[in-house]
Amino acid sequence: MVKFLDLVSQYRGIKDEICSTILEIMDKGAFVGGEYVERFEGELAKFLGISSVLGVGNGTDAIELALRALDLPKGSEVIIPANTFFGTLEGVVNAGLHPVFVDCGEDYCMDVGQIPSRITAKTSAILPVHLYGRMCDMESIMKIASDFGLRVIEDCAQSFGARISVFGEKRYAGSIGDVGCFSFYPGKNLGAYGDGGAIVTSRQEVYLLAQSLANHGRGIDKYEHLRIGRNSRLDGIQAGILSVKLRYIQEWNERRRQCAKLYNQLLEELKDSVITPKIDDWERSVWHLYVVRLRSGLSRDEFMKYLRGQSIECGIHYPMCLDQESSNAREWSGQILSLPMGEHLRDEDIEWVVKNIKDFLNKKRLS
Repeated sequence: MVKFLDLVSQYRGIKDEICSTILEIMDKGAFVGGEYVERFEGELAKFLGISSVLGVGNGTDAIELALRALDLPKGSEVIIPANTFFGTLEGVVNAGLHPVFVDCGEDYCMDVGQIPSRITAKTSAILPVHLYGRMCDMESIMKIASDFGLRVIEDCAQSFGARISVFGEKRYAGSIGDVGCFSFYPGKNLGAYGDGGAIVTSRQEVYLLAQSLANHGRGIDKYEHLRIGRNSRLDGIQAGILSVKLRYIQEWNERRRQCAKLYNQLLEELKDSVITPKIDDWERSVWHLYVVRLRSGLSRDEFMKYLRGQSIECGIHYPMCLDQESSNAREWSGQILSLPMGEHLRDEDIEWVVKNIKDFLNKKRLS
């Protein structure tokens, strides 16, 4: 069995640290807020090189709360990619804003060249999604935002630890725009053992407003409520788990990069049938997913059925694009396939996956 993701194996490797941390939190009763949440927020701020981090309930809440904290005009337009998880769209709509879609490019991220044509007098922000672990072209996005007076909110749910050069400086995902939003859903590169998320920013006024909105619109006093907010807080146990995992994230991401490189090398001879993802900068992606695209004429359903028959788990991210007018996203949603990816993979596992891809293609040629 080649697992798509193996969280149990990851847990076993750090079990003693995880269990001792959870027991410590339980003994102290630090269940909501408190020292373990504050510790993780401080560690994350230091890791990203950013001033303020707010732990929240999940990644979708992070997007909605970040947009609300930026105090964008109600009903204004936010540019988002057509190829992303529904939660990106959901956060925009729940914040009382209107999504405007941009198609994806060959790297499956937002096609930066299309952004200016989608900007109108109602546009207030751009929300790039660092999809599959790969960062968008943030230097170009920040230039466009500056030219048009727009805010930038980074959706970093799949890209924890990725870095890119922006204006001559290496910056982590989430530290470039006005606000960065993270998900710590268990399957993410940095995942909790339940739901969790974070809002990161170097704008103090945005942090303070987001902090209030995430805690029932509260002011300084416990029963002083300045606005209608919501209950979206990162709990102590999840924060403690994330602190442990943060010590290993660079090592795990490095292994993912090695896996992606090996996949690309082994699949090179199959480029007439299988389009592999681009590796153009070693740190630009943390390979949350390894997504290939099947060329026309190949049945994805047959392909997946064959791999699963050989005990190889795979998935589709995502089977439907959010905007049917976006030609690339619409067409490729029927061709993309996610192969196993994670630090649990051995080289032999990847070799086995590629061997079976070759076997499938050979059978198709002979049939």
